[in-house]
Amino acid sequence: MTIAGFDPGLNRTGFGIIKDSTPFSVLGFGVIAPHANKIIAERLSEIYAGARRILKDYAPDVVAVEEIYFANNPQITLKIGIVRGLLFAAALEQQIKIVSFSPAEVKMTVTGKGNATKDQVGFLVSRILGIKEEIPEDSADALAVSLCYLNHQKYERQLQKAK
Repeated sequence: MTIAGFDPGLNRTGFGIIKDSTPFSVLGFGVIAPHANKIIAERLSEIYAGARRILKDYAPDVVAVEEIYFANNPQITLKIGIVRGLLFAAALEQQIKIVSFSPAEVKMTVTGKGNATKDQVGFLVSRILGIKEEIPEDSADALAVSLCYLNHQKYERQLQKAK
């Protein structure tokens, strides 16, 4: 099973692709980063095109997207919601299952603390996945979303066995 995790953002949308194997295989990660000087419609178009390309290239079984944290600025929350919608549309277009998790749930899965810092998440994602190179923050968050899905699947399998 291959999972594509996304950390949505208007300026930087992180992605991380993990194959569920022993040990986990990181197939790729990176950031879709449209130029900030472009108008919003152009940035959204670039994010959508980038997500579609990633999903075609990696053909994941599941797309996991981080939910919106409620920012102080409602405009930012709205824009992130639009990016999430584009990520959902790209996945639906390719008939890929979609799941989402709250930022606290993702942090809890990776670090054991729902209020962990981005540095803590990045450090532990690198350790868990055995990545030696520097991971951009947004990519580390996206990989953490993928790990969150895998953790939920493991828990579901354990529940099924217990029945």
